[in-house]
Amino acid sequence: MLSPILIALLMGVAYLMTPWLLKHRLALYIGVWGVTLAGVMGQDLVIMTPIVKGMLGFAFLYVVMLTGALDPSWKLTRKLKSVRGIYSILGFVLLIAHPLNYAFEVLSGTRAIPVFGVAAFVIMIPLFITSYMVIRKRMKPRTWTRLQQWAYLSYGLILIHLIVNGTTPQNKIVAVALFVIYGGLKTRLIIHSRTKRTVSVNANA
Repeated sequence: MLSPILIALLMGVAYLMTPWLLKHRLALYIGVWGVTLAGVMGQDLVIMTPIVKGMLGFAFLYVVMLTGALDPSWKLTRKLKSVRGIYSILGFVLLIAHPLNYAFEVLSGTRAIPVFGVAAFVIMIPLFITSYMVIRKRMKPRTWTRLQQWAYLSYGLILIHLIVNGTTPQNKIVAVALFVIYGGLKTRLIIHSRTKRTVSVNANA
């Protein structure tokens, strides 16, 4: 499974090329649709496999997810947060190629409907739309934050989808490992935040 490698590369790009990503976000938003279209039209080409199989789109979204579980004091976390919206949009657009690739088989009845995958995709649609800053600015911060919390449900559904519909045992193991890593980091962050808050309260008591 290429996802771990792609995830590492995307984190590296975010860390080293933050200003470039922010400066050229509009060009990236336009270009990614071309890449997705190329993936759909050239789905039989080996080079398009990471796009057609959803690996690249998942890698972008995993980085978005992981960012919320990292220590906010880290330089890496600050850089990832600054491009989180960009990665969210790029990841969703790239992910579109994955369901389109199997749409014909599903509609013809030769492939069962991947319920968990479809559900995760549907939930991500409003999250994707509100990732655009022009739309986000029109929303109340509290409303936007509450909407983004639905992402946790989509993460869970994606995990189930990967386990149920994974093509090989190795892919399923990698998927579980990635989510275990995320869960561990998120739990650590929550415990650390609560401990720090308790210490602060006691100090001011």
